[in-house]
Amino acid sequence: MSNPVTAFYDGLSPEYRDNMGWDWDAAVGKEGAALDHFITLQLGHKGPHSLLDCSCGIGTQAIGLALKGHRIHASDLSPVSIEQASGEATRLGVNMTFSVADFRELGDTISDTFDVVLTCDNSIAHCLKDDDLNAALVSMKTRLDPNGLLLLSMRDYNALITDKPRFNNQHVQDKPDGRRVVFQLWDWADDGRRYKMNQFLIREIEGSYDFKHFHTELRALKRNEIITAVRNAGFEEVSWHVPESSGYYQPIVTARKP
Repeated sequence: MSNPVTAFYDGLSPEYRDNMGWDWDAAVGKEGAALDHFITLQLGHKGPHSLLDCSCGIGTQAIGLALKGHRIHASDLSPVSIEQASGEATRLGVNMTFSVADFRELGDTISDTFDVVLTCDNSIAHCLKDDDLNAALVSMKTRLDPNGLLLLSMRDYNALITDKPRFNNQHVQDKPDGRRVVFQLWDWADDGRRYKMNQFLIREIEGSYDFKHFHTELRALKRNEIITAVRNAGFEEVSWHVPESSGYYQPIVTARKP
């Protein structure tokens, strides 16, 4: 990742909780409960566990897991995201630690190791090159205890590469202070393996509309590509879990550090 990725999240993070067309606090509870149950099944025993969320954004998953009693350190490439996440953790009354870190270089700023390292919400798709993807996975492995669990969630791009959708994640929500209209416009590269994701936020203010636009580039990683990359990074027991089996809203890849 480079400065454009940081700039994307630095711009989007302050808008995320109140303008994405959903009840963020409810999402924190729902995603935390789903991941807590799934991690318990994967590790074979209930926590609390030590977890590193290495692409935490404003804390949707990390705070949700902290609310379930886990010991959480949350990191992100974006300093603004970390500032937002820390504020949300304080608001929701959870005790956790934070740092700014590139998930390709976690050892530069994080010395502890953990039972679980997770990266959710398709963050791995920011690895546009194979070298970046390998660096990220190897970096995550260094922060795991022996037999520790890697957990990453991502879009299932196998069908998306064929269909090449242009319009995605649209929401309309009426709030007491005005309507929120949210959607993404995807501009696909000719080979269908990358796309520019344009995030639009439209907020009604006293009958007028305020418009904001953020964009970033993402890589459409097929299932076999991410599974192969995880194996090549030295992980074992690599598995793909569909939402129907995991209870989480995105497909999940799990693996173990030897």
